[in-house]
Amino acid sequence: MIAALTSLSPLTAIALDPAASPVATSTDVPWYWRIKRIGQTNFNEHDPATGDVEKWADYWASAKVQAVALSVSGPVAFYPTEVPFFHRSSFLGSRDLFGECVKAAKSRGIRVYGRMSPDIQWMDPKLLEAHPTWFRHNEDGSPQFSAPNIAFTCQFSGQYDQQQPAIIRELNARYDIDGVYMNGWPGNQVCYCDNCRKIGDPHSEQYHAALADRVQMLIGLYKKTVLEKSPKNFYSCNLGGGLRESFLDQWKLTRESNWYTADNQSRPGVVAPVWADAQQVKFAKALMGDRPMAAVTASYTRAGELMWRQVADVSAEPTCRLAQTVAAGGIAWYHHLGLEQGFGDDRRWQDQGRAFLSWQASVDQHFHNVRSLAEVAIVASTRAATIYKAPTNDPKSDYIEGMYGILNEARIPFDFVHEEDLNAERLAKYKVLILPNMALMSDAQAKTLEEFSHRGGSILATFETGLYDEKGSARQDFALGKLFGIKKTGERQRYESKRTDVITAVHLQSIKKRNELTAGFDDTDWIAGPIWKIPLEPTPDAVMTFINPYPVYPPEAVYAREPATNLPSVVMREAGQSRLVYFAGDMDATYWRMDNVDLGRQITNAVRWMLHGGGSVQVQGDGLMEVIAWQTEPGFAIHMLNYNGPNAFRGRMRKLVPLGEQAVRVELPQGAIIKSASLLRAGTAIKFQQTGHTVELTVTSVKDYEVIAMVV
Repeated sequence: MIAALTSLSPLTAIALDPAASPVATSTDVPWYWRIKRIGQTNFNEHDPATGDVEKWADYWASAKVQAVALSVSGPVAFYPTEVPFFHRSSFLGSRDLFGECVKAAKSRGIRVYGRMSPDIQWMDPKLLEAHPTWFRHNEDGSPQFSAPNIAFTCQFSGQYDQQQPAIIRELNARYDIDGVYMNGWPGNQVCYCDNCRKIGDPHSEQYHAALADRVQMLIGLYKKTVLEKSPKNFYSCNLGGGLRESFLDQWKLTRESNWYTADNQSRPGVVAPVWADAQQVKFAKALMGDRPMAAVTASYTRAGELMWRQVADVSAEPTCRLAQTVAAGGIAWYHHLGLEQGFGDDRRWQDQGRAFLSWQASVDQHFHNVRSLAEVAIVASTRAATIYKAPTNDPKSDYIEGMYGILNEARIPFDFVHEEDLNAERLAKYKVLILPNMALMSDAQAKTLEEFSHRGGSILATFETGLYDEKGSARQDFALGKLFGIKKTGERQRYESKRTDVITAVHLQSIKKRNELTAGFDDTDWIAGPIWKIPLEPTPDAVMTFINPYPVYPPEAVYAREPATNLPSVVMREAGQSRLVYFAGDMDATYWRMDNVDLGRQITNAVRWMLHGGGSVQVQGDGLMEVIAWQTEPGFAIHMLNYNGPNAFRGRMRKLVPLGEQAVRVELPQGAIIKSASLLRAGTAIKFQQTGHTVELTVTSVKDYEVIAMVV
């Protein structure tokens, strides 16, 4: 993923006049700043025996890709390498499969970058004897195998700092390549080779720190080696972890990067939300800003850790993922395995990829974004995902997942902002910041957030936000306590009966005051509450307070034994133009884990109140939809991702259910006059009405995905 940052983003200079765009005219911009479509067909060792290079190249040309990732290594070389211990394919013979593909792609105007995989190596007995520490070892001293004759390698070995640079230099010297992507690393490893035993227990913090330092050094080495051929080439490794816990500091690793590869390929598990790819790209954008980011979409079928890697996925999932990637501002990267298998045995993957990628190519100009139109941002805290001692063993990302789902259901466009990027310039574009249990917070971050509020920005926070410093040490009270007007009176708690034979429910919330936050709760005096809460000092104007849990079985015992407490479950206040909402429970994570609509409505009400009722982009209609909005080089684009269909939250989207009429209202920057509008997926013009800086139109239907493109 990492490479040298060649320049600051030229996109930051673009205003409403797309003709002023330095991106559109400058020859100094590296080639990968402008691409939107990539293809990849991984080779297997048998491919040199039968692989049809012309058929391969014709397909990717028909899909209108601008670059292809081409197999160089892991454990097998697909060209006549002279690097010692780099195993040539047993079926290579006199062929140079890699070189043939480079020539075929270049003749069709397609860029080529090498795909390497240093995490695995051919288990040559001579290599094992000469360099035993190149391989990862189990505690009993045995190598860790991935497949017959192929074993995992140790990141502390010469396989990484000697072998890989030698291969890169050989490629640079022989072939007209445009960069290198390294699959399979960096990542955690458990190794007991002689080198690793000297470092320490592979599960220890000491070992992880050494591994992180090693990653940083190797990235610099690879970057330097790749760019020896051309400063406009790129080096990229695999940093597709997203919001999940990781020992790697992605923020640190991406400071000097000019490319980000998110190699998730499919949803992270059998049970996972449909928007996983859009979320990954948004998170990558929070790390990378305007620099290029690519997300890989697998064309094969997978169910969590189990997969059929050469059986085409004929569901709607690949198209859905490709749409999410380009809608969120990423580069679509479509991926299959095997020349013989992909172009002979099972060819079903080809039509789906070609249909989407060639369509996107036909409207490419509308995917070159200038800036996001989102007025809401979720602060992504990766430090909290790693250091924070959560009250449960559930994924720490559940707090953000809950907010992500709620905002999607409300059709509120939003971005991610990384916790390390909290500064006045970065936050100035947003009206609302959401802190989903941002438990770890430095004094400097707290000050920045206070200043954001003092300038009129609004903030929503939940649960233990600001109750720990940046190192995870507990504070005596909230870092933002003065801003929100709150004080805690105890530690986090969930109600647990002293008797083990009594079944109790979670908290409820008693409605004490009717206002914007209670919209939709007209016929009730209470609503659902969170699992965990922070006890707050009572306030006289509390909108809602906690009702302590009580038994849920048998029915005769289901009633409150005490009146509602005076402990606020939510605090609302206004300070000038700033609107502030603090939820004293884990409403976001509870919503995600238990799927209670009361909590979703409550948070949606709070966000709409902070937006003063609406937002610059509003899409009204039925169905689950993620709305992403951009100012583009030609004008503006409103992306509508349809998430309705079987298995939207389980593995893959089988078949999308089209949505009906959607009413769209967009508040444009002052001075923007729309000349024309069209629906890019439908391929038709669309009528619109502009009054001042407000544009209104109606989309009659959304099938899998629709883009409203407005030209100024």
